[in-house]
Amino acid sequence: MIESTRNSRVVQAARLHRARYRRETGKTLLEGPNVLEGALSSGVVPETVFALQRDELTRRADQAGTDVVLVSQAVLDKLAGTENPRGPVAVATIPQQGAIEAVDTVILCGIQDPGNVGTLVRSAAAFGFQVVATAETADIWAPKVLRSAAGTHFATNIVTGATVKDVAAAGVFLVALVAAEDGRAEPDEEDRPIGLMVGNEARGLSANQKAAARATLTVPMSETVESLNAAVAGSIAMFAIAQGRPA
Repeated sequence: MIESTRNSRVVQAARLHRARYRRETGKTLLEGPNVLEGALSSGVVPETVFALQRDELTRRADQAGTDVVLVSQAVLDKLAGTENPRGPVAVATIPQQGAIEAVDTVILCGIQDPGNVGTLVRSAAAFGFQVVATAETADIWAPKVLRSAAGTHFATNIVTGATVKDVAAAGVFLVALVAAEDGRAEPDEEDRPIGLMVGNEARGLSANQKAAARATLTVPMSETVESLNAAVAGSIAMFAIAQGRPA
């Protein structure tokens, strides 16, 4: 058992809470049973799992080839990003990024809040959407985002650092999610998959991003409410689009 928070393995793992260190190593932290379960079920084998005790989940990780290490509560507190964590916390390599596919897609255009990013990833996985994040969006593989998405990162295709034009070039029909309908709705003669563009929480979509859209979509709501949270609006829109598609 590792009991010291100064243990070299613990110190190295804790550094993965920093974006720079994640970029340098290509690794991240998977915190909690849901995230670890999602990774293992998708064939991802973490490098190390730090846990308070052995259970069925850690046994699965061990059988998959992961180094399972028992730690004290103090060590788990240092590794986790939440208060009173129950673990486990795993170190895993960030999956290699694939290409943008010609499927229904949610495009995160500068979404900054980790909770919103994670919620949109989770909704995308639930409704069969691919996720594309622009360079201005918060790190989609950050531990906070992974926790918010509850392990669903591994259930959908995720592409980062792309632009809305990259998505359009893949054969996807761009639709801008806006607070107030502007009446644009070009027909898609080829019935292509939809690329739902969700803008920054405070600023929304940029002028260039709106101009790239072929149509706009608005979530109808009471006049007493000015707008919805970006993740809520995006999730509702994805559900509506998924329901409108034939099986």
